[in-house]
Amino acid sequence: MTLSSALSNAYSGLVSTSLRANVASSNISNANTPGYVKRNVLSQEAVLGGTGSGVLSNNVERNQDLNLSRARRDADATAGKSSQVSASYTTLNRELGAPGADFGLFSSLETLESAFKDLSATPESVSLQNAVVSAASETTSQFNLLGETAQTMREAADKNISSEVETVNRALYALQNINGNIGGIKPNSNETAAIEDERQRLIDQISSIIPIKDIPRGNGQVDIMTEDGVFLLAGNVSEVSFQPANSIPNTVRYPEISGVPSGLFVGTQDITPGSGKSQALSNGSLAGHFAVRDKIVPEFLDGLDALAGDLITRFSDDSLDTTKAAGAPGIFTDAGNAFDPLLPRGAADRISLNAAIDVTQGGDISKIRDGLGSTTAGDVGDNSIINGLLSALTSSQSAPGGSGLSGSYTVSGLAAGFSSLIGENTLRNDAINTGATARQTTLQDAELEKSGVDTDQELQSLLLIEQSYAANARVIQTVSDMMDRLLAI
Repeated sequence: MTLSSALSNAYSGLVSTSLRANVASSNISNANTPGYVKRNVLSQEAVLGGTGSGVLSNNVERNQDLNLSRARRDADATAGKSSQVSASYTTLNRELGAPGADFGLFSSLETLESAFKDLSATPESVSLQNAVVSAASETTSQFNLLGETAQTMREAADKNISSEVETVNRALYALQNINGNIGGIKPNSNETAAIEDERQRLIDQISSIIPIKDIPRGNGQVDIMTEDGVFLLAGNVSEVSFQPANSIPNTVRYPEISGVPSGLFVGTQDITPGSGKSQALSNGSLAGHFAVRDKIVPEFLDGLDALAGDLITRFSDDSLDTTKAAGAPGIFTDAGNAFDPLLPRGAADRISLNAAIDVTQGGDISKIRDGLGSTTAGDVGDNSIINGLLSALTSSQSAPGGSGLSGSYTVSGLAAGFSSLIGENTLRNDAINTGATARQTTLQDAELEKSGVDTDQELQSLLLIEQSYAANARVIQTVSDMMDRLLAI
């Protein structure tokens, strides 16, 4: 080997070790940076005229398994939906209150039944009359509160949809900008790797909201499409459009009225989750929010309205209280009126205490015993109306449509059955979410093992790099000494 070839080999070694040192230090400093993928230096022997001529280390690769990353993104989308669905059922189940709890709808109905039984035994007791009226008022409050809570969840889901649509569109434009810049950068360089990290972060951000596929194209660029084939980025961005609602009437269900509440579109393509369209989204947190807004909460409200309507109707039976006008409401009203079975939606919000016994409206609590339409005090020991009302409360009647139940129930039994339905959905969706989260965690760990930085390994690499650098520097120093000696001869 000539002195010049030795010098050339050593110099290429120094260049290689310098690059390797930079990459290793970058790996260590970014070990905890979200979205950072470990870099590797690609080296190969330089051959000139069939003879080894040093080492070439010009390329830097990201240590990423794209198939694993795509599987993890799919798991993110699945968990994104399941977590929203599970959380919504958990909230509704908690607010409804299960049988045996000391709060909630079932508890208030049990209290009402108990108060009626006590008053039946002592109809002259003013305190027991007041206990019945208070329990009845608390029952209406429970219905009102549950309806308000569910409607608030629905409107919150609509706002979350709007926020996430904005996030997706911002990320798409950022990806479009990266596509425009990456073509002018040297491929397989540290700079390219940094841009690819940012691109991966943006793709991950979108995929947890909307399940997507990334499609590589020329010059290191990518296109983005939904799993169902709708392009979101193909050179230019196709924005996801959604019109947030200021409020959603509790009687409206999507898509009964055009645009209220809004669907989800890309151009003219309807991708609204749950719409039944061929390109509708089926996973991702957006699909979860739509499920809450358009399915879970509306079904809960329908059931709650059915229970409220049933309660109003039971106590409006003219045979229970002959003092009230025929067809007039009983102790429970639909905003002051009799319940209309053709207009059941919103009954839980409208159910109220009859003004005749509501002291806050100038009512007289003794009319719970004497009759809502009574004009004079009745026999203080007469419990006939009270017994009739108690019978209405405790008799088994067919479950109303919309409750999700079949068979015959007492009022408390109907509430318990409805609570059980919500509880069953809660347990089932908790299990689904647990499985989805476990799969997500497993794939995240697998991806981290593949593309994450092992700082111990990188520190060991730095020690080897230091040794390599010292060896190449020693060769250059030796060649320099030899040339100085030759020049001195």
